[in-house]
Amino acid sequence: MDKMIPVDRLARPEDHVLVPLDKIREARLEQGLTPFNAMPFEEDFLKTRLHGICAGEFQAMEAAGRTLFDFPDAPWEFQLDMARQVWDESRHSEIYMKLLDYVGSYLGEFPESEVLWSCTQVDDPACRVAGINRGLEGLACDVFEQLIRMAQKMGDPVIERAVDYVLADEITHVRMGSKWMRKLTEGDPERLRKAQAFQDNIDNLFNFGGGRTTQEGAAQIKQRLGDREVEIDATLTIAREARLLAGFTDEEIERLIKGMGKSAAY
Repeated sequence: MDKMIPVDRLARPEDHVLVPLDKIREARLEQGLTPFNAMPFEEDFLKTRLHGICAGEFQAMEAAGRTLFDFPDAPWEFQLDMARQVWDESRHSEIYMKLLDYVGSYLGEFPESEVLWSCTQVDDPACRVAGINRGLEGLACDVFEQLIRMAQKMGDPVIERAVDYVLADEITHVRMGSKWMRKLTEGDPERLRKAQAFQDNIDNLFNFGGGRTTQEGAAQIKQRLGDREVEIDATLTIAREARLLAGFTDEEIERLIKGMGKSAAY
């Protein structure tokens, strides 16, 4: 079996559409929207946000499996952690498929971005865990924490509890990434620098030009979610508490807020 397979070889139903991130960016900018993720003020926000997360969970499951296969000489403990992550992500995929059904959507209703899978195209396990576990799963902590608060305002315990359950796993995945980025680069500062730079690119890509802020500093807008009109954050916020639990430092969180995009978890 080949290593580092391209995104167009992922197993998907014929009616699923995988779209490069730059194409999504172009389409959204043409409509006057933010470059990548759907924002809370957009129509069908809840469906598109849950759909994006569900697709991401599938790619996270596939990526952990590929990392396990691509690096057979990695330490046994690393392989065990990757195998555990495959199992975690498979459960998350099932949870979000059920949440999509719960809100009247389905996997494949919207295009799927290939951004997470692109992180598997780097031939270094230290870079992979830096980009996926530290960068993208760190972002997931922000997304999930905000979604939990929205569900609370909606009075929807199903979404609230399901997402909270997944968030607990994501925190352990981020910590796992921190551990292995350090262990795999011990005694090799140049390799560590490359892993850090790889995560920096992910952080910069999803920092929305410094548009993210703290929960306390976020502007509020009125939006109809479900059968209620509630006040929600106007943009994506930083989940400070969840990130601290996941091993991020206060300095690192402040850098994200300011849009500097550099990770300091090393």
